[in-house]
Amino acid sequence: MDERGRRSVLLDTLKWTVRTAWGLSLCSALAVGSAYLFSNRPSSVILPFLFVVVIVAIAARYGVMVGILGSVISAGIFARLLYAPLHSFRVNDATARAALAWMILGGIAIPYLVLPGLRSRTKK
Repeated sequence: MDERGRRSVLLDTLKWTVRTAWGLSLCSALAVGSAYLFSNRPSSVILPFLFVVVIVAIAARYGVMVGILGSVISAGIFARLLYAPLHSFRVNDATARAALAWMILGGIAIPYLVLPGLRSRTKK
C-alpha cells in the first residue's frame, strides 16, 4: 500500500471515530436529559421503549455501532438516574429492569432490521 492509500485509510478511520464519538455523546446527552425530565413520574417505565426510537434515529445517521453502544450506555444512564435505588446500576423494580433489557435488545437489533444496508463504516 502506498503513502496515499495509508493516508486515506487513516483519514477514513479518523472520520469514523469522530462520527461515532459524536453520535454517542448525542445519545448520552439525550438520555441524561430524558432521565431528568421523566424522573418522579409514574410513566417513567415506558421511557426506555420510547427511547429506542431515538437510538434508531441516531444509528441511522451515525452508524450501527452508535446504536449498539448508545443503547447500552443509555440503559446505564437510566438505571443510575431514573430508577430506584438512584445512583446505582441496580434496579429494584422488575418492570423497569425488563424495560431496560428490551431497550438494549431493541437498540441492537432494530438498526440492523430497519436499515439493512447500513454498516458502521459507510461513507456519506
